[in-house]
Amino acid sequence: MARYGIYVDVMRCIGCYSCIVGCKNWHQIEAGVGNRVKVIDIVTDSYPNVSRWIFPIFCMQCENAPCVEVCPAEATYKRKDGIVVIVEEKCVGCKSCIDACPYNLRYFDEEKKKADKCDFCKERIDEGLDPYCVEICPGNALVFGDLSNSDSEISKLIKSQITKTLLAE
Repeated sequence: MARYGIYVDVMRCIGCYSCIVGCKNWHQIEAGVGNRVKVIDIVTDSYPNVSRWIFPIFCMQCENAPCVEVCPAEATYKRKDGIVVIVEEKCVGCKSCIDACPYNLRYFDEEKKKADKCDFCKERIDEGLDPYCVEICPGNALVFGDLSNSDSEISKLIKSQITKTLLAE
C-alpha cells in the first residue's frame, strides 16, 4: 500500500504563496479563513550576513496521528494510504484535533464550525493526480509521491539529498 508524502525543495521555493492561493481556490476556502498550507519564513543572522529560508509545510500525515486519537466523534481517521482526513459531516467542532496537532497545521473554520486541514487533495489523488499545490508550484519546489516505493521520484530525492524531517519524533 502506498504511503504518500510531499518533498519540499527549499532551494527552489521562491516564497510566492502559490501553494496557499491555489489550495484556497481549489478547496473554495474563503479569504480570511485559515489555510491548509502554511509558509514558514525563517530569517537568521543580521545584515550583511542574512540567511533566509522560505518553504511551505503541510499536514505531515503522522504515522501515529494524535489528531485521530483525540477526536471524540471519530471524524478524523487515517486512510489505508496514510492520508489523515476529516469527515466534515462528523466533526462536532470541539477543536481537540487542532490542539493535538504537533505541527499546528489544523485550523477552525468559524463559519462552518468545523476543523480543517491538508489532506493532499485526496479527491485528486484518487483520480491519479498530484495535489493541486504541487501542480501549480511555479518553482517546481514540491514533489508528491509514494514514500513506500523506493523507485518513486520522492524516495529517490530523499535518498540523494540532505533532508530534514520536521519534528520526526
